[in-house]
Amino acid sequence: MKNMISNIKRALFSVVLFALATTMGAQALRTGYFMDGNIYRHRLNPALSSTRGHVSSPLLGGIQVTTMGNVGVGSFLYESPYNNDELVTFMHHSVDAADFLGELEDENIMRFDLDFTIASVAFNAFGGFNTIDLTLRSNTAMNIPFGMFQFMKEMGNNDYSFSDLTMQTRNFADLSLGHSRKITEDLTVGARLKFLFGLGYADVKFDQMDIHTSASRWEIAARGEANIALGGAYTYSDELTNTGKTVIDGYEDVAAGLHGFGMGIDLGATYDLSNVLLEGLSVSASITDLGYISWSKAAQAAIAPEDTYKFEGFRDMSIHSPEDGGDSKTLDDQWSTMRDDLEDFFALEDKGEGSVSSGIGAKFNIGAEYKMPFYNKLSAGFLYTHCFDDVFSYDQASLVLNLSPNNVLDFALSGTASTFGAGFGAMANIHCPGFNFFIGSDCFLSKVNKQFVPLENMNASVSFGINVAFGNYKKKTSAAVE
Repeated sequence: MKNMISNIKRALFSVVLFALATTMGAQALRTGYFMDGNIYRHRLNPALSSTRGHVSSPLLGGIQVTTMGNVGVGSFLYESPYNNDELVTFMHHSVDAADFLGELEDENIMRFDLDFTIASVAFNAFGGFNTIDLTLRSNTAMNIPFGMFQFMKEMGNNDYSFSDLTMQTRNFADLSLGHSRKITEDLTVGARLKFLFGLGYADVKFDQMDIHTSASRWEIAARGEANIALGGAYTYSDELTNTGKTVIDGYEDVAAGLHGFGMGIDLGATYDLSNVLLEGLSVSASITDLGYISWSKAAQAAIAPEDTYKFEGFRDMSIHSPEDGGDSKTLDDQWSTMRDDLEDFFALEDKGEGSVSSGIGAKFNIGAEYKMPFYNKLSAGFLYTHCFDDVFSYDQASLVLNLSPNNVLDFALSGTASTFGAGFGAMANIHCPGFNFFIGSDCFLSKVNKQFVPLENMNASVSFGINVAFGNYKKKTSAAVE
């Protein structure tokens, strides 16, 4: 990570290529929301508790990776016209512009989230159920408007205008203290207090981008800003804007450490309607990640429309045909060329250091579960989630079928429809005194090509963990663990 522009370019394209091998939603699997033995469901609703207490195992206590998006990596990669086992980018001359652009949306959104449990403890005391969690969380997202790709691919004598070109990453440690308890026989409430330690943050957003191209000149007028809290500083280019202002060339001397601090809270409640409406029916609601992080000494940069600047265009992205006797250009070379070109595309002026604040993506959840009267070990649930995260906000609705055949095993199947598409998930959970293991997914990987590149969208997740469970099993809707 030697400079800011290189990070921007990687966020735009390289992350798209490698996302499925790196990171993906925080918190816990939605598929396990109604699973009584799920030790982490309190992260979705602090009023929910597991049937047992637990202590997490080192390194393997819980890992969850999730990707979301309304486009797939296959929208940007194509088979080489010279070798079907090689891939070329959408910028290659063999890729038809109409075919490529026809695969895109007006707003092309990609999210990559990671939740890694460092330590977790849950136990019964103080009149209720208590949790302590320390997790590392990473949320990276980008929105690339259709107009940006249209400009890159066509580059004709035309005018292009688009907005909300956004790239953001926030990385932090989350220390949460939770408590839930029964208020009445039917009502349980819970809360989690979060202490947030900022490890790294970058937010680059262009609210306006107007590009004029002609045979004689290419000019860009933009309104945008960048805020980066990674412990380093900007470097500068010899090039100037048309109004003579110095632009940023990069960001260097990234330093590990604490670059921000914040606080947050989760609130939740569950209510058993068996005594007032229908036997076996319960409802629940929560709001999680309600908070913010203040990033200190963030390097700030901005550009205004009056600071127009010239751009010479994207260089040749082709690979050479073996018949031409030239060396084949690898996919990595193609990405590198594109990143070099994009370095010249963004022009931001240093605005000094300052403190900036960011939310952590608050989420509202509401659920309902019905236990089957003919077989009380089987239930069906509905869970709706809305994420409040500016341009990266989304909605999800899941139907979940839960089966707990005995005091040790839990299984769940889910179907989800969301802003980014639909998918199916599953989860298996083993819990007995001394041992807990879970594995599952909210959305299995969709259609892929022979290089295992997802073609239709990027919706996929995986979560697993190994922990030490304790306490006697007692199936319940209350917060207490016996």
